[in-house]
Amino acid sequence: MTTPDEYSIETSNLTKTYTSKIRIKNNKAGLFGGGETRTVAALDNLNLKIRRGELFGLLGPNGAGKTTLVKILCTLLPPDGGTAVVNGFDVAKQQMKVKESIGTLFSVGERGFFWRLSGYSNLEFFAAINNVPRSGRQQRIMEVLELVGLKDKAFEVFQKYSGGMKRKLALARALLGDPPILLLDEPTTGLDVTSSRNIRDFIKNDLGKKRGKTVLYTTHYIEEVSQMCDRVGIMNHGKIIALDTPEALKGMAKKGEVADIVVKNMSEAQVNSLRGFAGIAGLAAEVQDSVLGQTRLRIRLENVDALPSVLDFFFREKIKLVNFRQEEPTLEDAFIELTGAGASE
Repeated sequence: MTTPDEYSIETSNLTKTYTSKIRIKNNKAGLFGGGETRTVAALDNLNLKIRRGELFGLLGPNGAGKTTLVKILCTLLPPDGGTAVVNGFDVAKQQMKVKESIGTLFSVGERGFFWRLSGYSNLEFFAAINNVPRSGRQQRIMEVLELVGLKDKAFEVFQKYSGGMKRKLALARALLGDPPILLLDEPTTGLDVTSSRNIRDFIKNDLGKKRGKTVLYTTHYIEEVSQMCDRVGIMNHGKIIALDTPEALKGMAKKGEVADIVVKNMSEAQVNSLRGFAGIAGLAAEVQDSVLGQTRLRIRLENVDALPSVLDFFFREKIKLVNFRQEEPTLEDAFIELTGAGASE
């Protein structure tokens, strides 16, 4: 391990496994028979270094191991193997020092609040249990509420807060002790576009640029890390499979044409049929509007000559073309290529 002046977070061969028992149906009797034990590596000898003052994005599909990593770094889970050091302190041996160094926000952070208390009263409680000095406690609470844009709503009851306000209060709670390191696990999940953008702007500009915090930001939203982060690690099956700047990762996508297409009334079977076409190197599909029956397709073509067969397929299958554009490969394409996952998994 290196000195704490170089890196805020460093892991070496970090490992965490989960064991579950799966019930197997007995076909002869029609009943459930014995169980089968399966072990899954949530983290598989993970090696990661995050520089002091860096806004580091960790991108991966659901189940990649992102939340498990954050839980180990904030001492909620013990590692099964390897080591993790946060702010120079070992997460297994110096837990109190680690806790004093971090602020943590999980995607379900609002569950820990008292719904009938005001935002201020909630933070007053958490300031007390996190040993924020009594003499400056009131001032600190108002400072963090102002930082996240909730000063005018400080004394409103928490249950009346919107989803974005609840997430902002969770972020304010993470900032109470003015920690040098923030672990933000999918902080914009479930928020509307405006609330998500406001939180991202605050993290990037206020916490990152103005205050020099080290931020580990996990997400499965590609556009977030592309816009915010100094470096991005792409994680899959408990491993970091690529790590670089967003621009450098974009270059990892194989050269070729990218068609971004919105269609109407396309079935899953038709999507799978299109995947097998000659000249298609990759295809990601996501529902864009379930009411209108619209699906967004992002198709990586080995060359532009494959495009006419795609358009012919839409015509034969009576699939309506709503929107079409061609682009250069993006971070999304690199993500799909490296993980084999859809962009919004």
